Amino acid sequence: MIYLDHAATVSLCPSALEAMLPYLTAQCGNPSALYESGRRARQAVSRARREIAETLGCLPEELYFTSGGTEADNWALLSMAEAARARGEAPFLVSAAIEHHAVLETLRYGKETGLLDYALLPVTGDGVAALSGLDALLAKRPALVSCMGANNETGALQPLGELLARCRERNVPLHSDLVQVYGQLPLKSLLGEELPDLFSVSAHKFGGPKGVGFLYIRRGLAVGALLHGGSQERGRRAGTENVAGIVGMAAAAKVAFAEMAESGEKKRVLTELFFRLLREELPAVYRNGSETARLPGHLNLCFPGVSAELLLILLDQAGIAASAGAACASGALEPSHVLLAMGRSEKEARASIRFSFGAENTEEEVRKAAQIVTNCVKGLQEEQNV
Repeated sequence: MIYLDHAATVSLCPSALEAMLPYLTAQCGNPSALYESGRRARQAVSRARREIAETLGCLPEELYFTSGGTEADNWALLSMAEAARARGEAPFLVSAAIEHHAVLETLRYGKETGLLDYALLPVTGDGVAALSGLDALLAKRPALVSCMGANNETGALQPLGELLARCRERNVPLHSDLVQVYGQLPLKSLLGEELPDLFSVSAHKFGGPKGVGFLYIRRGLAVGALLHGGSQERGRRAGTENVAGIVGMAAAAKVAFAEMAESGEKKRVLTELFFRLLREELPAVYRNGSETARLPGHLNLCFPGVSAELLLILLDQAGIAASAGAACASGALEPSHVLLAMGRSEKEARASIRFSFGAENTEEEVRKAAQIVTNCVKGLQEEQNV
């Protein structure tokens, strides 16, 4: 199989697996226990927290381990809305129309249940949040603004630096879903020297295990507990820690940051090669999203007149893994909300596929994949008389 869906997940890196094994076997103690294996587990969690904090230049105590990005997004949004209500303020939140479902569905749930109200920033045709109406929304003193660092479907980088500066001017906290960014790009390239007040990360996007991530919460920010019933994560997220997962995440982060520059350049080269090869044979194909301000391995393409669903089936049969959008929604038949928000028609959205490349992909694989995609598209076009 030629795996071209790295935005959905990547394989566990060897360093993470090696780091995890002791805590899946002999060192199986509960971190809350007083005996030796418990102490070792507790020390491993603390060490992992410090190691991840070093990649961010933040305090270890500002990191709260979760089951992944979705949980972290839910926690950030709902807790900030609850905090506003507790202060007697309106639980009004601001986000963008292209956010991951973990953000958008949480906002919808909050509104339907009366927990919060929200407004969504529109986006440009390149898939970038448009900030022209931001000042009017900030004047309403929202409890939180939430904007992702890079879009999971198109790879479009978002204007986090400007957004953070404008939020700080109004003393409005900013949350960012950095699931697609952490371990892929230097955060300073998006943010400058400061971090958002809260941000979410998921380990399996950068070589760590599935089922673990973290929420960064700036020290001093009033954020309520997510789960109750224990003192874990300083009383904010009760439940026995996923020691092996946390240790594996820290090990994967070390590797990702050490190899970031080399890996990013390789993904960029492979992505552009793939696009060029397709365009040579399929000149009608075009890219959804920014040509330049995007993640190096993301490529969302529209194949006019071709059903993305049928194309994905053919590609799967030919040994190529790709997707029609977000991993959490790719099993659904609805057109991408991201592409629709960008102004694409439903027909265009239903003809679009995301290819996302990893550093382990080879030029040989990319050339082979481009030929297979070309053949499949031409076959479908002949059948549909496109």
